Amino acid sequence: MDKWTGKVALVTGASSGIGSDIAQALANAGMVVVGLARRVELIEELAGKVTGSGKIYARKCDVANESELLETFGWIRKVLGGVDVLICNAGVFRCNFVTQSDSSDFRDTFNVNVVATCICIREAVKDMKERAVPGHIFIMNSLLGKRIPDVSVPMFGTYPASKFALSGLAEVVRKELMYFKLPIRLTSIHPGMVQTDLIKVFDSALALRLPKLEACDVTANILHCLRTPLDVHIEELTIMPAMVPMM
Repeated sequence: MDKWTGKVALVTGASSGIGSDIAQALANAGMVVVGLARRVELIEELAGKVTGSGKIYARKCDVANESELLETFGWIRKVLGGVDVLICNAGVFRCNFVTQSDSSDFRDTFNVNVVATCICIREAVKDMKERAVPGHIFIMNSLLGKRIPDVSVPMFGTYPASKFALSGLAEVVRKELMYFKLPIRLTSIHPGMVQTDLIKVFDSALALRLPKLEACDVTANILHCLRTPLDVHIEELTIMPAMVPMM
């Protein structure tokens, strides 16, 4: 991680779960982290727990609001110089049948999961390109961005559709980065079920029994990608909890 010491990492959805764990780990590894969330007070608490040489800046930002996102990127450029590592982690999951969902659920899911990710990638690449520096972008996808499991009550809503969209986005952006000959890597992370607040949308005894990853498991894989030499590109990781036999 030495090559990232003092560099700026932007983490969306940093108030809890995977985002919170990543933000703290990067700061402990010596990075300057900007954590975004609507519940900014939780990121401020996290900033006080940093034990490494880095730090965390807490910024209140609704990623579904483009003006707030652009204001945040402007602040980072003015105060910190620009983004070097982008972790697109913010996401929403509206658990319902598509055929019984409100239109607002469709819009909210794609605005947060897809549109906000597009905006963040566009703005971060501007920073990296302008300064001609190596960069790394992570898209927090999902197993549901690769396949839809067979379950008795398929209340996935449009969440998998938004994650499949991110899979396509990752492929397109990688080709753009190659076309413009930019030293920027993009890794798409596909975790299985993770023990975070997001799974509270499932009111299911089955979901409670299923094996789950911890947030630190995902963080460990992101740190692994960052530690690789700059000429090594890990394009995609699928991370699953081990299936422990029932006793």
